[in-house]
Amino acid sequence: MNFNFLQCIPFLTGLIKNIPSPCALCHSDSNDGICDDCYHRYFSAQCPRCSRCANALPFHDPENENLLCGDCVKKLPSFDETIVAIDYEPPLDQLVHLLKFHANLTMAPIMGKLIVKAIGKNRRPVCPDFLIAVPLGKRRLIERGFNQSLEIAKTLSRSLKADLVFDLVERIRETEKQSTISFKERKKNVRNAFGIVETNRHLIHNSHIGIIDDVMTTGETLEEIAALLKKAGAARITNFVFARTPPKNLQEI
Repeated sequence: MNFNFLQCIPFLTGLIKNIPSPCALCHSDSNDGICDDCYHRYFSAQCPRCSRCANALPFHDPENENLLCGDCVKKLPSFDETIVAIDYEPPLDQLVHLLKFHANLTMAPIMGKLIVKAIGKNRRPVCPDFLIAVPLGKRRLIERGFNQSLEIAKTLSRSLKADLVFDLVERIRETEKQSTISFKERKKNVRNAFGIVETNRHLIHNSHIGIIDDVMTTGETLEEIAALLKKAGAARITNFVFARTPPKNLQEI
């Protein structure tokens, strides 16, 4: 009797997928990275948010899906919409820490799926032509060994059935880590830090582009990239972000 291992792969793959894995938050059994209890506790309720930058709003108007926060009323960002999964607060921030600072790459698809669920709750259809991830500089990429935003973007690309373009925007100069500098210094830090990869510039014209990032704090990085793409002819920019730093926490940064 001949044994063909290749014929067993589909069965083994299905078996592995059905083995419970620990919930990333409470470590109880979970089939999807986050157990049902933690999902309902932290992710099921969606607070009203600014349609542009996803800052939490103190009120909800069911008749108006384009509510803006005070900052966006004063100055509209270059991007058109931001969709986030959660606020960047304990204990949910540990998912970012595990991925970003402990190289736990199993967090990336979990975070990607949670963004997809947030997209599903959005009242407006979201259909980007393609996706890009916020690029890291070469030095940071060597230090970390991976781009956390790109790892998250892979799950979104599959779920949204949108191509993931790897080389459209590049970081043309190294910058300080945004998390290590003050709120006021962040805009200056990323100014003119990005450039278009010329071989792919033709993809931009009249396109709806989705930008993926792990955390949005001041929004300066996403603003810089969105402004660059709009100047190059992009029709619409939507940010897909796992965690948004609440405005009240910006005073501490």
